[in-house]
Amino acid sequence: QKTAYEIYQCDWSSDVCSSDLVDDRALDAGLGRIRKFLADGVTRGKVTPEQQATTLSHLTGTTSVADLRSCDLVIEAIVENLDAKRAIYAALDEVLHDSTIVVSNTSSLCIMELAAATRRPDRFAGVHFFNPVPLMKLVEVIRALTTTQQTYDTLLEFVRTLGKEPISAPDRPGFIVNRLL
Repeated sequence: QKTAYEIYQCDWSSDVCSSDLVDDRALDAGLGRIRKFLADGVTRGKVTPEQQATTLSHLTGTTSVADLRSCDLVIEAIVENLDAKRAIYAALDEVLHDSTIVVSNTSSLCIMELAAATRRPDRFAGVHFFNPVPLMKLVEVIRALTTTQQTYDTLLEFVRTLGKEPISAPDRPGFIVNRLL
């Protein structure tokens, strides 16, 4: 069974080293892609208008990292650049509460190295969604050496509530599926 979550989409500037980490244009483009995907789904009969409206009602766009303060889970999905990810984690560490779990959707970077860049290495892991995310069922869940069992179990259950199939992947370049390709 799928669960409805309140979603905040915060798109970061490509210049994550600047003082202005978020970008209105990137946010508008990201929200536009979501709206188009849902509209196309309605047109093709894959999504009902009610499902489209419900999904959009749970989605909030923001250009303020502070708006993420109340989130229980943050999924980082920016460019595959270690310095950029470190900058984002530093910004998140300033606003998130201590119990928030942060995950990276990286497909190639070391989860342990990313976890070490945060103040919450015990509540950090990898959750790698495959594209196109709405259509692909498989999700790799990657545990760092520092990830607690509770965090790992929470992430496995979270992935299941999305109607996806989680698989445990080793913290190695490419994890499982990309190594097979």
